[in-house]
Amino acid sequence: MNVMDIRGRKMKKPPACVQCRKRKIGCDRVKPVCSNCQKNGKSDCFYPDVPGQYVVSNSASQNSNGGRDGAVVDTPQNPELASMEQIREYNTRLQLLNAQHQQQRASPGPAEPTQFIPRTVQTFENKPVSSANGSAMHLNWVQGPAIFDIMTSPYTQEEVLWKEMDFLRSRLLELQEITGKKVDVDLKTESRKDGESELSETKRFKPSMDGYKTVNEFRDLDPQFLDSKSVFSIFDTRDSDVLAALNPLMDTPNCVFNVPFLVVRDEFISRFYEKFNSVTKTHFNDLVSQWRRLRVAGVPLYPKGDTQLRFPPRSLTQEIITKYIATVADNNSLVPILKPKDLLQIVEQFFGRDSIFAPGKLELPQLVSLGQVALCLLITYETLASSVLIPLREEQLTMFNQLKDWISTLRADLHLVRSEIDRRKDSARSVDVLRFVALWKYYETISDSCDNNSYDGDEDVHLARQLAINHESQNQLLILLWNFIFKNYCWRHLFKGEIPALASSSELNSMTVIDPLLNNDLSLLNFQIDMVKYLHTRDSVMSLIKVLRLKDLFKVKLHEQNKKCYTTAAIINSVVDSLIYHNAMLFLNYYLLMQYEALKDTERFTDGYKEFLQLVQETLFYVFSNLANLKFAGYEFMFANKSFITLNNICHMILGLYERCHQSIQNFTGTDDNLKEEINQQAETLVLLLRKILMLLQDYSKNRKVASAHIEKLVCKIRTILEYTAYCSRPKNTTLNHLAPSHFTSKGTNAFENMDSSALLKIVTKLRGISESLIKSDFYGQRKPFETAYPDTLGITKENFQTIFDSFYS
Repeated sequence: MNVMDIRGRKMKKPPACVQCRKRKIGCDRVKPVCSNCQKNGKSDCFYPDVPGQYVVSNSASQNSNGGRDGAVVDTPQNPELASMEQIREYNTRLQLLNAQHQQQRASPGPAEPTQFIPRTVQTFENKPVSSANGSAMHLNWVQGPAIFDIMTSPYTQEEVLWKEMDFLRSRLLELQEITGKKVDVDLKTESRKDGESELSETKRFKPSMDGYKTVNEFRDLDPQFLDSKSVFSIFDTRDSDVLAALNPLMDTPNCVFNVPFLVVRDEFISRFYEKFNSVTKTHFNDLVSQWRRLRVAGVPLYPKGDTQLRFPPRSLTQEIITKYIATVADNNSLVPILKPKDLLQIVEQFFGRDSIFAPGKLELPQLVSLGQVALCLLITYETLASSVLIPLREEQLTMFNQLKDWISTLRADLHLVRSEIDRRKDSARSVDVLRFVALWKYYETISDSCDNNSYDGDEDVHLARQLAINHESQNQLLILLWNFIFKNYCWRHLFKGEIPALASSSELNSMTVIDPLLNNDLSLLNFQIDMVKYLHTRDSVMSLIKVLRLKDLFKVKLHEQNKKCYTTAAIINSVVDSLIYHNAMLFLNYYLLMQYEALKDTERFTDGYKEFLQLVQETLFYVFSNLANLKFAGYEFMFANKSFITLNNICHMILGLYERCHQSIQNFTGTDDNLKEEINQQAETLVLLLRKILMLLQDYSKNRKVASAHIEKLVCKIRTILEYTAYCSRPKNTTLNHLAPSHFTSKGTNAFENMDSSALLKIVTKLRGISESLIKSDFYGQRKPFETAYPDTLGITKENFQTIFDSFYS
């Protein structure tokens, strides 16, 4: 590709460095030091004098060589002359930024000789310059030939020139102040012609009622962001007063697809949490204080005192592992690092009459093998407990109940194995340890006892990188192990909207893919990583148009991945991908609704609201149909937790929509009775939708072999939200307005207040369709619905306080 230099001359490609030209060898033209010079320790690598590159002349080179000890050689020039020729010699801001960027990207090597600009007037040093930024500022001034470099910019040529002129004007003012020499140059901004780009202060962002932050033109380089309606800005953090009011709920700025992140940024959902905290503080302050003390002290996860590994009897352990092999027939594809048949041999070899082991007396391979046995038993429990479609005969049910009694002991075994591994110095060099750690991290993602918001130390990826298997290309077992670790690592972070930064670049991951399931997923995973990276943009303004394009492209990528699924294992694997997709799309659509609401764009909000409701309907059907699909019987453990977390996210979004309806009714001052009635109908239908979700969860929970911690927490949350909706539906004089803080009184825009009745009528019709698709009205009418008990305290009593408070904050 031809490059145009500043003098209009074309050049095909940059020339080779002088050292490579002398030796007549190929040069890769890397700056500041090419690869050949770097290998041979040539510290004087430089390039010939061409447009865009300054080369040290012989005299300057002599001066620099002579001044390496710190001496500076002055050149005989007139120090009092401040002219445009001198100003031209200074690097502009864009050139300095480009040089800094190239230095950061350069590979390590021998230090390049310093190409300083000779200082001609030492008296300029540390002289105050008030015009630099409006206050006295000491600068070290140098002058001499400027160092130029060719760079690319998103600005047009005219825009670059205007920016350069603005910079040069400020430099001229500073030089005139230093030298005291006034130059007869017109410093006024020349008028632009019609059609030329204008980057005046009047079109830049300023703090305003809309809440948009000021755009830094040297950081936010895209001119389209001069239009406030093109900015995606709702990720800006709320003020500290709101964060304090929501405590103990904490912001999660690294997880954009997470309820705490959403609550902090949506003031309508925040109002529920604010009132929830006000009620608990008013009526149960002593219990709140006690809860906080216990949280600070911490509750031990495992019983203390027992330092022995204890397992079920040999025959029961073998029966459980055999049941796993029969139930999860595609284990070799879905969990390839778990080898249950090998574990049967380990049980036969090591287990005696008591099956009790002292961790400190075991060799490292034996310790890791016993840890894998414990994990296999725990995963088998999750497999049978999460399925309502696998009937167990009497003897199998007895086996399952015995396994259930051993669960707490097996989890304690895991803790002991991990503690013993951490104490051994040779564990960090063992691939067997890595297999155990990878399987343990996988178990944490599927276990019903593990909280989705718990701390994740990414131990599997750290250890894998320490062993360098992320760059393995020969040993197929190690390649397959890294393939599994990489996919599981991406899944658990992308589901929450986190960047899987430890393996998301070529420097950290040059893996060969031999796992067929990962091969199907790779394109989709890479797209998700890029999308989440963009949503985490903090050093520039995000484009609303780009967020919309990413959302549309995400759907295309998932469709392409689903077309590759032919086997049972691939289909089940795609269910996890689809749940990650549905969860991300729910958040993206809801965030877009918040953005349109902030922009007061009623038309786009209405269209986006319809799309969001359609996505809610599809997600609800997808979640409940997968849990009742005979094809997936025994494999529910792979996606059950993500299903319940997605339902929890939907319920919070429905709460946000309901709160908007409630506030619209409270603040209604118009004369359109139809509009008020439609808003009221919408609120009632949203409550009905929550009631039906609650009923479906309770029915599913009754059919499980054992209660689910995730389901119990979600049921508790929905009950509390329904108590809150009953509380809100009361007349104004009985509401707890005295509990509502002043900073939550109508702070933002409510999109429902600006919609017309005809659009709301269509929305209500859509909501009723979603409700009917979940549970038919005739069937729902025959069931006893949830009845509120204590709306004044949002259903909280001293007896259930701990359970309710934990469901929201633990």
